[in-house]
Amino acid sequence: MKHIKIIIGVILGILLIVSGTFFFLKITQVKVEGGDIYSDQQIIASAMSDKYAYHTLYFLAKSKLGHVDCLPFVQEIDVEWDSPTGIVLHVYDKTISGCVKYMGQYIYFDKDGVVLQSLTEPMDGVPVVTGIKFGKFTMNEAFEVKDDTLFETIMNLSRLIRHYKVKVDQIKFDGRNVTLYSGKVEAYLGQKDFYDDDMAALASVLKKTRKKDMAGTINMENFTSGDRIILKTAGDTPADGTSDASDSQDADAQPTDQPDDGQTEGDSVE
Repeated sequence: MKHIKIIIGVILGILLIVSGTFFFLKITQVKVEGGDIYSDQQIIASAMSDKYAYHTLYFLAKSKLGHVDCLPFVQEIDVEWDSPTGIVLHVYDKTISGCVKYMGQYIYFDKDGVVLQSLTEPMDGVPVVTGIKFGKFTMNEAFEVKDDTLFETIMNLSRLIRHYKVKVDQIKFDGRNVTLYSGKVEAYLGQKDFYDDDMAALASVLKKTRKKDMAGTINMENFTSGDRIILKTAGDTPADGTSDASDSQDADAQPTDQPDDGQTEGDSVE
């Protein structure tokens, strides 16, 4: 009987310690690192949304089980414990490839064509895809596009746009022909299997035209690697269809695989 009382006493003591730790040991400091889409406040509000989220033991168990709540454009949040009362949330964003406008909403999708979220306003830096027909869509599932090859083209262009860090406002399809819009510049790429050479040459040109607030059109339908890129400004189409050098800007672009600064020699738009 004495041993039973001792065991019960130990159990009750442990329960009191655990209960006291749970209710009195709380997270008081939350830091956010990584992530470019959401603000720190939005990340914290989502990750710590549970009633008991600020209780150390509860959040420790939740984070170990991988149940930290993430916003739609967040792939994952890793939790680092600075102390029993301080944590760091390491945020890893999903890759947003583009969006389509549907019934007044902007429907965003990732690199696999999976629908992430719908918003009433466009996000800065994400191209809007127009001119394609798609079937139904469901959140967290892949788009149903009537022509799968078109979606492969979208994925290819989105990958190149991210790689060269160029800002494209719109990717427009007219059948299988592609036109990119960046700032006040319209770049016609036409129909091709791959656009790697086109984007390698075009990226630094679009960065410069956007920086200088230049306007005009670029025709790259018959572009091959090594060709110069000509920006045609308003009133720059003579009757014979040839470019008038006095009204054109010679981008003189060469393909580059250095997307960070876009300052490769010979790419400048005068």
